[in-house]
Amino acid sequence: NSGTSGEIPTTPIAVWNNQLAMGSVTSKSSMSQSDLSYLLENTKYDQATVQAWYKIFSKTSSRGRLNVQQFVHIFNTFFPGRSSDQFCEHVFRTFNTSKSGELSFKEFLIAVHVTAQGSREEKLRWTFRLYDVNGDGVLTCEEVSEVLEASTNLRESAHHYDYKPQLTAEELFMNIDRKGLGALTEEQFVVNCLLLHGEEV
Repeated sequence: NSGTSGEIPTTPIAVWNNQLAMGSVTSKSSMSQSDLSYLLENTKYDQATVQAWYKIFSKTSSRGRLNVQQFVHIFNTFFPGRSSDQFCEHVFRTFNTSKSGELSFKEFLIAVHVTAQGSREEKLRWTFRLYDVNGDGVLTCEEVSEVLEASTNLRESAHHYDYKPQLTAEELFMNIDRKGLGALTEEQFVVNCLLLHGEEV
């Protein structure tokens, strides 16, 4: 059930946060006071953590924004040999809420925060957008399978047995598509996933 709870997309983010927490990344970089204030108000990060993320971001970005290739570069820095460009592109698409093709630092860090430390509902809504490949607001089993296939290199367990993304997607979708509709809206996805774990929206 890892797809329903968001473990697939959030695992890399958790590693990033752990490395920052352990002091493996330090920064004296500065950013605009308005951006800093906004991020301190809208995330659970303290100033040192925000600045550490800003250093990572600014080292790779151009003119204060990240394109998809630069985002992949950051991802590969944390996961050498285990990354997937295709999966990174799916994550980038989900982070880029402005749909501009470039990430601002605020977009980047808000998304990192939601996936790592957001509420269960926030994580599920983010997961829906990750799986909704064509962005039409309706999730299908084929889309889930596509993202799971792209994330295979990030799943350590995939190296220990014959991992089949299509079968995993079908099982996952069967569990959350409670009425057998064959497609789910974001609200249906969130509600069904929460009910699956005995929770309510």
